[in-house]
Amino acid sequence: MTSVLHTSQGPSPIPGSPDEKSLVGIETPLSSASLENTSGNELTWTEVEERAVVRKIDFFVLPLLFLGFYVFQLERGNISNALTDGFLKSVGITQDQFNTGQSLLYLGIILLEIPSNYMLQRVGPRIWISFQVLAFGLVGTLQAFQKGYGGYLATRIMLGVTECGYIPGALFIISTFYKRSELATRNSIFFIGNGLATATSGLLAYAILPMGTRYPQHKGWQWLMIVEGCMALFVAVLLLLFLPASPHTPTSLFLPIRLWSPRQEEILVARMVKDDEKNKRSSHQITIKDIIGTLSNWRIWPHVLIAICLISQTGALGTYGPSLIKGFNFDTLTANALSSVSGWIGLVTTASFGFFSDRTRIRGPVVITGLTLVWAFWVAFQQKSLSTDRWLKYGLQIMVQGFSIPSHPINATWLSLNCKSPQERSIAMALFIMAANSGALVGSQLLRGDDAPLYKRGFKVCLCLVSLGLLTSIIQHVQYRLSNRRLSRRKESQVESLEEQVEHVEWKYTI
Repeated sequence: MTSVLHTSQGPSPIPGSPDEKSLVGIETPLSSASLENTSGNELTWTEVEERAVVRKIDFFVLPLLFLGFYVFQLERGNISNALTDGFLKSVGITQDQFNTGQSLLYLGIILLEIPSNYMLQRVGPRIWISFQVLAFGLVGTLQAFQKGYGGYLATRIMLGVTECGYIPGALFIISTFYKRSELATRNSIFFIGNGLATATSGLLAYAILPMGTRYPQHKGWQWLMIVEGCMALFVAVLLLLFLPASPHTPTSLFLPIRLWSPRQEEILVARMVKDDEKNKRSSHQITIKDIIGTLSNWRIWPHVLIAICLISQTGALGTYGPSLIKGFNFDTLTANALSSVSGWIGLVTTASFGFFSDRTRIRGPVVITGLTLVWAFWVAFQQKSLSTDRWLKYGLQIMVQGFSIPSHPINATWLSLNCKSPQERSIAMALFIMAANSGALVGSQLLRGDDAPLYKRGFKVCLCLVSLGLLTSIIQHVQYRLSNRRLSRRKESQVESLEEQVEHVEWKYTI
């Protein structure tokens, strides 16, 4: 089968699933430099050629972004493992002071997410996120030497500032390389980087924390931060050397490496233009009007609320997960190792949900299913919180954590596919990441010292938040379906001239 990209003017529908957005309008000649050498009025390619192009994205671009997310999560999450190794006593802070520092980390991300996204557009996502990984790698390494409440607060907020733009920047790069029908799986794979960090952080802690005994010049938690900080610095070098900017600029920043042949570079751009005419441009500058327009789009905010509700309870359990397991009467190293199991469950569920969502082109029901499972496990976990069976409590806790992961990337994809322009998508994804960090900020305050060790109040709040997220996702799915019905009725009732039909733009919301 051969794909064709027409470069002549005239109305030509862009193919798409009924579950995806569809734009119909006037196509104009391609302005991309990568298509200038195309002879005639159209570029044709076979499915075999396109698969070869996509494979190179899958094996070079996506893994680099995946590794960046992996070390990103290690740097912000290794403090939960440090808690089991006497971190609070070593630094000289209380549990509530610890929660305040965690809140500052997320507050720094929230406040700087939009400015960071603006800078990302100005200097390019490749340069911006590569240097961000370098920056948070340095902060993550040096936080091993923090001391006192002031030093702890300073390192937390600096880590938040340096991490603030990585996720939306990476998601933006992914959206420029993959078609809409390919996004859910790739976004899920990207978010598996987060899950893999959760799955391996406990195992890394199990291996690194004993270094405090073998090399007593530093404590075990300090060695943990030094080693994992150096891992982030290594990934930053990989990004700087090998990450291509976009299909329009498919070369690395410093090395003259071309992953695709000239023919494949043409297909790389053309396949994206065929998927969405707005992908013709190699850059999409954001204006104040774009920001205001996105903020005033009420359909974005339910996705934001879902993210806040989901991540708040995930953040609470993520921060105190190893400590909770240790409280079930496990020793320090065993608790850290056992805490990794939820991450492995998350890897399987995230990959499965993402694959199913792309194959069926269903987004909302997948999010609803994931939240329903999380809600059910939370009910069971809360009811068994007073049980003396440590393995039962442990099993329910890791199921809550493992099934909390997959709905988040699908929700991100759901939001992305319902954005009407690259500018709106970029700003919306920044809002989405701000929402996730707002949820993490809320989660950092749910499990407090005066509620320990059973956290009855905190767990009830977590269950209420999941319930609100589930209800919001159901309402959002229903409103998209009703909106599409209204659009279909409006289209059927309109009687337009030929010229008006050419100018007409049809929008179909992804459900």
